[in-house]
Amino acid sequence: MKRLLAFLIVLALAFSLLAGCSFTGVKSVKLDNKEALEATLFSPNQCDISFGGDGVGNAAWLTVNTDYASDPFCNFNFKQYLEMTGRGAVRADEYPYVVLKIKTKNCSGNNFWLFVNVDGVLAPLPDLYKNSYFDNSTEDWCYVCFDFSEFGLTGEYSYFRFDFEVTAVAAGEACCIGEMLFAKTEADAIKLLTVSSADKGLTAEEKKAVEKMLATYGTEAPAEYKSYKAKKAPLEDAGVVMKFNHSFTRIAEEDKSASGTDTYCLYMAKNELESCQLVLTGKEAREGLTLEVSDFVHSDGASKLPVEVFEGYYFEVEGEHVIDPTPPLAGSFGVEKNKSKSFVIKTGTGEDSKDGSYKATVNVKNSSGDVIKTADIFAYVWNFTLPEATSCKTMMDLSWYSIYMYHECYEGDGGLLYKLYYDLLLENRICSYNIPYNSADGLFTDDRVIEYLDNPRVTAFQALNFKTDLTDANVAAAYNYLSQKQEWLDKAYFYPIDEPLNVSMLNQVNKAGQILKNNFPGYKLITPVCYDEDLAGDGSVDFFEYIKESETVWCPHNFFYSTWKDYQSNPKTYIGISPIIERKLGEFPERMKKEQEEGDEVWWYVTRVPNDPEATVLINCNPVGSREIFWLQSLYDIDGFLYYLSNDWAFRENNYGVDPKFEIVNGTVKSYGNGVLVYCGKPFGINGPVGSLRLEVVRDGIEDFEYLTMLRKVYGDENTDLIIRSLAVSLTDWNGDADSFAKTRIALGGLLNGLLNNK
Repeated sequence: MKRLLAFLIVLALAFSLLAGCSFTGVKSVKLDNKEALEATLFSPNQCDISFGGDGVGNAAWLTVNTDYASDPFCNFNFKQYLEMTGRGAVRADEYPYVVLKIKTKNCSGNNFWLFVNVDGVLAPLPDLYKNSYFDNSTEDWCYVCFDFSEFGLTGEYSYFRFDFEVTAVAAGEACCIGEMLFAKTEADAIKLLTVSSADKGLTAEEKKAVEKMLATYGTEAPAEYKSYKAKKAPLEDAGVVMKFNHSFTRIAEEDKSASGTDTYCLYMAKNELESCQLVLTGKEAREGLTLEVSDFVHSDGASKLPVEVFEGYYFEVEGEHVIDPTPPLAGSFGVEKNKSKSFVIKTGTGEDSKDGSYKATVNVKNSSGDVIKTADIFAYVWNFTLPEATSCKTMMDLSWYSIYMYHECYEGDGGLLYKLYYDLLLENRICSYNIPYNSADGLFTDDRVIEYLDNPRVTAFQALNFKTDLTDANVAAAYNYLSQKQEWLDKAYFYPIDEPLNVSMLNQVNKAGQILKNNFPGYKLITPVCYDEDLAGDGSVDFFEYIKESETVWCPHNFFYSTWKDYQSNPKTYIGISPIIERKLGEFPERMKKEQEEGDEVWWYVTRVPNDPEATVLINCNPVGSREIFWLQSLYDIDGFLYYLSNDWAFRENNYGVDPKFEIVNGTVKSYGNGVLVYCGKPFGINGPVGSLRLEVVRDGIEDFEYLTMLRKVYGDENTDLIIRSLAVSLTDWNGDADSFAKTRIALGGLLNGLLNNK
């Protein structure tokens, strides 16, 4: 398990901190010289500076001086303060971690931004800041940690700006900064934090229980697979190494180790897709190679599973070249010396596929047609079937503009290209916002839409287009058409407001809810929320509470599921609910569970932030997390997964959207591939979509969610949750080892197979 923090300091150590810091690798600067502080704290914004009071001596208080302050902060000439107090300089390259010892009063928010600069510069740069959190539910001293190591700063700290709240509800909200502590390493900084453990991992007894459960039935792997030994081709070429690996493993082109195994076995239920990677590594360069993979043939010699082969297309991501787009393999290819080349081998079962063992043959041929590498790979099909209607509802938008712009199809094609992209997503158990032939202003005028309305794989769609203003007329028109069948109504969602950031936008949500109440009985209003605020000043009303009477499909950003205890155990955790709100209204997972009990649905979504260490679906994050996020979704009992776009290619430069889509967020956070799970086929000579390695992984995660849903019905919530927690217990505490995950997932399938078939 990932675990950044162990149990930290004892109470005696906390008291020693209040008196001054004595840790090796930490430098302390107390802000207790009133004369020096009066000279060096300058240009306060929406706040006043005062000294003394509340037993803190000469330390400075920053107090908000207006209601609804949008950005209260104060500047600090740190270099001058050090000179006036006779303290030596502090170098940013030696001490990149800054910890503030603070005390707060009446703060409605708990989001602290610390801006920095070096070498005498007394002005902030827009991106030279870090964000952290403090406990606004207490007026005791606490510590706030900021990691500036990512900036690579050199020179002496000269300037700080204390943005002690992003926003403040009322005048009188205040923060006192008593000490600045500078740490050489992350471990040194963490020692300064007086925190409690939020360990949700399994106890020794629970681990034994999980091991026993997963070993109850097991899976009888193909006999040949269990005893498999590497094969030599008729004209074996030692200059090329062939290995197999998981599809949820990212293998760099620069990887010379030919990581993987000599064979592979795909485990799947009926009505499921599975894939693996084949990796060729060149000890010597080779050109004109071809790859052939036979169908999987059952041990009975008759039943078969079809095979598709895709070629990995490489992007540079953080100094390495890794694949994401996976166009169909067409023609010959080469392998460079000391470089690897990845392919994806994909197969699938139908509802009537025969259970049991299958085998396929993989051959690599040279330019003369001679087989130079050969191997057998295997598949094992369990005797249970995944339903067409997946339990994990999804909505991931498809940009019509991007499709037609990048395919340069300006005349119109009756929606064919859009349909091709939609169908690829649907094949992978993903629903887009809008079904093909969708409505305009609530009027479904094309009868071809019925094919999708009746399709059980379509579990969610928008009754009106994204962010369409709701009116009595268009909502009533949608209801009049969709009410022909209850199942159509059950799939219909409204999404008029995206990510409200203020009360005005929240009022728009409530207005939309009223229109829906009047015109669409049983309506489903979904509003993704990425920001929360204490609207009452005492934690009793936040964004979620404000729209409680209107919202019926809750869709928080996934980081809201990280609690204050999670943050205290790992200060890299991104949180969205302040402690004062959490104390007043409860921890967010429990709040959402209550909404479900009252009849609402709960979804969640991800975007470009946060990422590492959170589980997400970005290229630069561990792909194991892109599967385990769906295990966590099951753990939290979340109904659906929303993603703002699956083909966000717009405004990419001269590459038809085929790039890693690199972004820098909040100064240093790197994001690759956000909003892209499918690629434009035009550069590959395809009049339609090209899938991706991440699409494979996300689909498998959705299918994993189905396994877990089925297991709950026959094995109970408690047992199922224990199995999930053996891998993942929170968004920042999950097992990123691909082999460990594969072992657990195979055991899960074997357990479910045994339970359903009474073995």
